[in-house]
Amino acid sequence: MPRHFRLNLASLLSRRGLLLAGALLLAGNLPALAHDPGLSTGQLRILPRQLEVELTLAEADVAALTPLDTNADGQVSPTEWAGAQASLNQLAGEAWNMQVGGQVMLHSTASARHDSSNNVHFIATFPVPQSGAVTCRSDLLARLPRGHRQFVTVLDASGRVQSETLLSAGEATINLEGRVTRVPDLPREFCDQNGDSQSLSLQQGSAPASTFGGFLALGLEHILTGFDHLLFLFALLLMAPGFRQAAGIITSFTVAHSITLGLAMLDVVHVSPRLVEPLIAASIVYVGVENLVRRERLHGRWLLTFAFGLVHGFGFAGVLREMGVTSGSTGIATPLLAFNLGVETGQLAIAAAVLPILWHTRQAPAFVRYTMPLCSSVVVVLGAWWFLGRTLL
Repeated sequence: MPRHFRLNLASLLSRRGLLLAGALLLAGNLPALAHDPGLSTGQLRILPRQLEVELTLAEADVAALTPLDTNADGQVSPTEWAGAQASLNQLAGEAWNMQVGGQVMLHSTASARHDSSNNVHFIATFPVPQSGAVTCRSDLLARLPRGHRQFVTVLDASGRVQSETLLSAGEATINLEGRVTRVPDLPREFCDQNGDSQSLSLQQGSAPASTFGGFLALGLEHILTGFDHLLFLFALLLMAPGFRQAAGIITSFTVAHSITLGLAMLDVVHVSPRLVEPLIAASIVYVGVENLVRRERLHGRWLLTFAFGLVHGFGFAGVLREMGVTSGSTGIATPLLAFNLGVETGQLAIAAAVLPILWHTRQAPAFVRYTMPLCSSVVVVLGAWWFLGRTLL
C-alpha cells in the first residue's frame, strides 16, 4: 500500500474516531438514569354500581401536564402541592373518557393525591348505566411525552384480574366487550331503596390481545434508548477480534441478564435500584479501563460479561417493576417473555450493524492504535459521569 494512501486512511479513521467520540460525549448530556421510557400504571376496578379508575404518574410526568415546581428550586414543597391541588383534581376528571353504548359517562367524583414517593394518583368514579358495551380511553396519554406507556389492569369487584394491556398514545383505548347488566341478589349496601342494583360483568375472553406486542415493543424501545446498556455492550465488542469472541460476549450477556430479570420479577431476589444503577455505571467504567490497560490480551471476557450481565438484568427488571407487572394475578410470563424478547431483538440488531464496521476498521493499524483507545477513554468518562450522577442524586 502506498505511503500517501496509508496516511489518508489514518487521517480518515482519526476523523471517524473523533466523530464517534463526539457522538458518545453527547450522550453525557442525557439524564443520569439514561433509560427511562416514561411509564405509568392504571387500574380499572369494576365495583357494584360504579367503575373506579386510578391512574398513577411520576412527578416528572405530571409536571409536563401542569406546573408543580413554581419557584423552580428543583423540589415540590407541600405549599406547591397544595397550590396545584385544584388543577390536579381537574386532571383526574380529564384522565379517562368512558363510554357505554357510545354514550359518554360523566364522572361522579374526581380527585388527586400524591404519596411519599412523589407519585400522583388520579382517581375517578363513574356510575354504571343499565346496559351497553364499555369503551375506556386514556386521554392523558396524548398529552404526555412521546413514547410514554401505560400498563392498565382491569379488576373485578373481588380484586381478581380480568385483563391487562399496555397502552400508548396510538393505542389508548380499552374495549371491554362485556355488557353492563342489572345484577340481582347483591348485599343490601349496594342496593337502592327498591332493592335494585347495577354492576358490570365481563364475558370470558374479552381481554385485549395487545399485551404481548406491547411488551415486545417496550423491550425493543428500552434497549434502543438504554444508552448505558448499549455503551457497556459497545465497550465489550470494541475489543472482540472476531465472530467467535463476539458471539460468546453476546450470549453470556443475554443469559446473565435473563436470569436476574426472571429472578427479580418472581420476587426471588430483590436489589434496590439505588444500588443497581450505580453498579451498571461502574461496569461501564471497568470495561473501558480494561480496554485501555489490557488491550489485545483480553481472554475469557465472556466471564466478565456474564458477571456484569447479572447486574444489568436487575436494571431491566426495574422497568417492569415500575409498571406494577408483578402485582397482576394473571402471572408475569407473557410480559417477561415479550419484554426480554424485545431487548434481545434490539441488542442483536445493534450488534449486527456495529460488528462488521468494527471488524473492517480493525484492519487499519491507525484504528487499533488511536481510535480504539480514544473510544475506550470516552466510555470511561461517560461511565464515570453516570456513576457520579446516580450516587450523588
